[in-house]
Amino acid sequence: MKKSLITLLIFISTILPAISAETVENVYKNLETMDDSFFESSFVPAANVKVEQNTTVQQTQPSEKYTKHMPLFKKTRLKIQKSLNQRYEKSEAKLRAKEAQMAKEDAEKERQRFKDLDLQYVDYEDNEPKNSDNEQKVNNETSTSVLNTELVGGIKEQATENQMVLDCNNIKVDEASGDIEAVGNPVLTLPAQKVKLTADRMLYNKDSNILKAIGNVVLTKDGVPVYGDFIQVNMNEESIFMNNIMADGPALKIRAEKIDTVNDKLILTNGEMFTNKESKFNFVTRMVGVDFKKMIVDEDDKMLFLTQNDSSWKVIASEVGIDASSAHDIFSVKEAEVYHNDKHVFTLPSFKAYTNKDREYFEANYPEIGSVSRFGMFAGPGIVYRAPFGSTLKFIPLVNYKDEFGIGAAFKFKSSFNDTHLMYGTGSDIFRLKGRHYLDENLMLQYASNAYMDDWFLGRRMARYLAELVYDKQTKINDFLAENKDLKFRHRASVAYAQDGEWNMHSEHIKSSGIGTTRFRYMAEVDQSLFKKIDKVNRKALELSMVMQGSAAVYGTGDTQFVGRIGPRLHSQYKYWMQDLTYFISGYSDHTPMPVYDMYRYGRSNVRLREAFRVNKYLTVGWAGSVTLSNDAPNGKLFQENMFMFSIGPDDFKVNLGYDFMRKMTYFIIALTLDSKNSTVKFDKMEIKNAERLGQSTNNDDADNVAFKQTKETLNKQLKYAEVIEIEDPNKESI
Repeated sequence: MKKSLITLLIFISTILPAISAETVENVYKNLETMDDSFFESSFVPAANVKVEQNTTVQQTQPSEKYTKHMPLFKKTRLKIQKSLNQRYEKSEAKLRAKEAQMAKEDAEKERQRFKDLDLQYVDYEDNEPKNSDNEQKVNNETSTSVLNTELVGGIKEQATENQMVLDCNNIKVDEASGDIEAVGNPVLTLPAQKVKLTADRMLYNKDSNILKAIGNVVLTKDGVPVYGDFIQVNMNEESIFMNNIMADGPALKIRAEKIDTVNDKLILTNGEMFTNKESKFNFVTRMVGVDFKKMIVDEDDKMLFLTQNDSSWKVIASEVGIDASSAHDIFSVKEAEVYHNDKHVFTLPSFKAYTNKDREYFEANYPEIGSVSRFGMFAGPGIVYRAPFGSTLKFIPLVNYKDEFGIGAAFKFKSSFNDTHLMYGTGSDIFRLKGRHYLDENLMLQYASNAYMDDWFLGRRMARYLAELVYDKQTKINDFLAENKDLKFRHRASVAYAQDGEWNMHSEHIKSSGIGTTRFRYMAEVDQSLFKKIDKVNRKALELSMVMQGSAAVYGTGDTQFVGRIGPRLHSQYKYWMQDLTYFISGYSDHTPMPVYDMYRYGRSNVRLREAFRVNKYLTVGWAGSVTLSNDAPNGKLFQENMFMFSIGPDDFKVNLGYDFMRKMTYFIIALTLDSKNSTVKFDKMEIKNAERLGQSTNNDDADNVAFKQTKETLNKQLKYAEVIEIEDPNKESI
């Protein structure tokens, strides 16, 4: 009985709050550390999904990553810190006890000295005199109080896991059939699980061990009710049958003709899920060059196609599946027809999506298509496999074209803190590797071969081989100079092994050394806001700040590289013309042994530009460039970045096309907004496996992290007493 009811209600109580989307949830977290410049696109644009409530985007992010499923490095670090803090606490406790003992001995000596002089010794605490008799009286009263508290709490009976309580006005027993009938407002509760079942009447047969609830059935857990006409619970087989069910939550309504539960499986038949609450899902792929999202646009000037006020989506599927395994939540749909405003959009024969328990990434069996530098264009189907610890492995057989057509394969490995891409194609005969593994909030390992990697303000660079340990942290001091004049500081330290490649930018006249060596680098940036004014009504904005950047590197060969630059940064918008402009005066001494990979290319005088102009509701054009004004770039080029971008389509479905002239790369990017309001999913059958594990992690990382935080907070508290007595809540369940 207990397991069956919990299995049914876990699904209802888990799904409804999850759909309400009161906070921003990243379904897929982008593991790229992006700057405002260019970057290498992955196999397919990596969608960042944000939820928008009532047209207000919530941007609250957790203060720490990986509070639940943590990388091994962070877990080890927390355990070491916790052990050290506990050792420190023990040492401090011993010191306090020793000091207390010494104080006690000194007080005893003082009392004895007064006694020898035939004088009365009086202790004063909080300006109130007390003698030994008063002290003893207080101790006796305190002991009595604590004892009474324990007695009050001790007589409570514990509500055990298996306990059920039936309350009703009248019970009828049929000796012949063995039925026990409860009538007159019968209420069946499981106190430990906070489950309540009410109905017009209930029947229990002790021989078959079957419970039936008939008429106006309401099954409630954690305040979420499920309604039905009839429910039958087989306690021997741990199964439930319920018909004409309906569940109403704050954002989602679920209806079905019947529901069956057998062991760990729920089966809903001929049902639907419906929501009329506005929740906008913004699917934003990785931006390059100009960030069009920064532009202020009047609501009246927006052209909406998918999210207009009367917009509605409907999915009719033969089968919907939810499988909550120990480490994954898997969602599948079969034979689905998708409609928008009652017009058929497309047919989805089969679709299966994977995510971990914390919804930190998203992967699915969709095809992959794209273009990357040196590898060329590619396309192929994608097949996802479950991997250990909540990760996934996607296999993509593909065809690619560079100088000629070829075949190949790609692999994508994803977890909550790792994103690795591996691909090879005969059309270019290039082996390409690109990946990042986060070890802690600010510590990561990145590795690559024939792929562009982020080198912060020194640009995107490609090495033949790269393995780099990076510590990257930034902070912000609000109102540092004055109100709205914030100070931002970011620094980055790295240890790397890299080998010079043969390619970085198109037609560069730099010869590769072929050297592979270590590199130790420290980079820092200070960005001080000087002026900020934004007028959304008139579509005007002006932001000015002063930026200082510095970089110092030492190589295994003994060579060095030093770069320092300073200049103003300006962001402005006038009507529908937006631009970002940064000018740097630089000083540098560059003796890198890997010139193609990481030579400083921006010269002593450099300007970086980002321009965007909204032509109309369907077209925005942009350009991004970096120009070396001092004519001293080592590659002999005026432009170090040069890219055009076109954003085409209505505001809720943008297709962005771009081309990077320096890296010879084509970008295909999608920005999509969907509104769940008036959305319906109808199904012939919905099958849920292990509903009690939906969104529930099975590891203890979160407990370890909480325990460490509590230990850390304890150190910051000043102990006022040598002994701390914890008095339990008298209403707490206890034996």
